[in-house]
Amino acid sequence: MMNKIVNLRHIAVIVSVVIMAIGMAVGTICHFVSNGFFNYGDEFASYKSVEVTTSVPEDINGELLGTIAAEELSSLGAYKVSFAEGSGIQPNTVIYKFPASASDSDLQAAVDSIIARFEERGLEDGSASLHSNTGVAGGIWQLNYAAIALASAVVIQAIYFAIRLKPGMALSAVLSQLAAVGVYASLLAITRCPVGLEAIALAAVLTVITMICNGIFFGKVKSLYKDESNAKANKLSLVATGAESTAKFGAFICIAFAAAAVIFAVFALIASPSIQTLLPYVVCIIAAAACAYNFAVFAPANYAQLCGLDRRGK
Repeated sequence: MMNKIVNLRHIAVIVSVVIMAIGMAVGTICHFVSNGFFNYGDEFASYKSVEVTTSVPEDINGELLGTIAAEELSSLGAYKVSFAEGSGIQPNTVIYKFPASASDSDLQAAVDSIIARFEERGLEDGSASLHSNTGVAGGIWQLNYAAIALASAVVIQAIYFAIRLKPGMALSAVLSQLAAVGVYASLLAITRCPVGLEAIALAAVLTVITMICNGIFFGKVKSLYKDESNAKANKLSLVATGAESTAKFGAFICIAFAAAAVIFAVFALIASPSIQTLLPYVVCIIAAAACAYNFAVFAPANYAQLCGLDRRGK
């Protein structure tokens, strides 16, 4: 299998470029017609919300609250609805979240109608209010510092590989990191999975796993270069052998990563049955898929094109 990937190395690299190009195209289109390049989660997204409350003594289980809010707001395009049952002095609360493009006049009319209906029913403590949240995606300090940290780690890795291994391996490692993060970001843009803080954390995990897999792969290839019995062997065959011999380790890491995400998703779904609950774990699966693609396809195919830069021996 690895021999085929190495022999088709140009196609493997082209596939990566195509995935990233599609991601860029989808993200760019969504930037102008939707809420942004990515489908930003609540931490980063701009949105409008209507918060409706009733006191517990007047509306014990919040049933009336839910009915009135649904009748007035459900037709306005809310993408998320959350309900919190009150207790003691804490009121029953329902929050409807809408895209930033939602009409202020329509939402305010719904708020006024809800308040009027509360007054008709004598719910003096009932309230409704419209809020706007301006997201700061693209300029958030978390993303900036994460990018700086990951870039620094990749540079340090490249320097270490150039000294400890080979120059071609160092260059290939940098390109592999860029491809892994690029494919990951592109898949997020294409699938429109919500991008929140967990997506940034998973980018860091993806980078670390890619570093580990690249280190093991290139270390194995270097040992094959140094083996005198391989003195007459073709370099591409040694690259394929190195990739095949380290594939199980990389596969184990990625499968374990994906399996952990699935297990946590099951428990989360039991605690809160909702599609919104599952979406962060879908991001985990995407990160695992990007990592698996990188070590199984891109890294060996990419280095097969750069191995001519490295001499055999020490």
